[in-house]
Amino acid sequence: MLARRLLLILLFASLLLHLTSCSPERRLANNFVTKREPVAFLLLPPDFSYKYSYKIPDIENFESLPQATQDSLLFYNSDLLQYINDSTLINGYINGLNSGLKALGYSVYLPGSTENFVNSASESIIVNLAQLQLEEFYDSISDDASFGDEELYSYELYITALNVNSWIELSRVNHNDTATQTLYASSTLTDYFDGGFRYFPLSGDVKYTYSIDSLRVEDVYYSVNNLGYLYAGYLFDYLMNDYIQKNLPPGRLATQLYTFDRYAGMVRKQKGSGFTLLN
Repeated sequence: MLARRLLLILLFASLLLHLTSCSPERRLANNFVTKREPVAFLLLPPDFSYKYSYKIPDIENFESLPQATQDSLLFYNSDLLQYINDSTLINGYINGLNSGLKALGYSVYLPGSTENFVNSASESIIVNLAQLQLEEFYDSISDDASFGDEELYSYELYITALNVNSWIELSRVNHNDTATQTLYASSTLTDYFDGGFRYFPLSGDVKYTYSIDSLRVEDVYYSVNNLGYLYAGYLFDYLMNDYIQKNLPPGRLATQLYTFDRYAGMVRKQKGSGFTLLN
């Protein structure tokens, strides 16, 4: 009898712990996932992307040249930017965003179907990719190692890197809050690098060997398409956390950000990156 009572007490305590551990924030997050509102998005692409190269050419007195000349030389000294087609780049980004939002269960519309978007739902959002910026530069790779009591060996080399910076404006339609919100995200693409020191015990020599698989324009298109899909999840998370904050009791601030794991179909604490709200 005593053992049975102890078991019941433990079961009750476990249930109580589970109930109390489900915070109001998490309950609101699960409620947002269930409701899936707003139900429709209109995606607006930019007309072009901004491209900046910071790979300084080997030209004497480069800094003394007129700024327009410097900009032109920088652009044509790039390994990627001068060959990137804006139409292909932007279409890939928007297609990735489109696929990601549809995978989350939303209706998605493009500029050619604006009228259908307006008539589609009582609450919807316009997603304007206000600015897409690419920055090409050299990134340094440093490595060091020691073998036994010998000196510390160091090696440094440079690889190509490309920042993909996004500014996205959200405008709610048929909603009490119609203020435009600007979100920002940045991701960096680089050459694939693999290398390390090799020690030859018989001769005592130390050599550094490496291989580089350089970024290609096709890699940029592929990666930007994947970023669009990833940012659909960022957008869902931003709207979910915004929903949580607005539905908490007045004066209470959310203590934890959440993310929706679309593959597991569950809400988790957000530990990685996401959109940054600029206004």
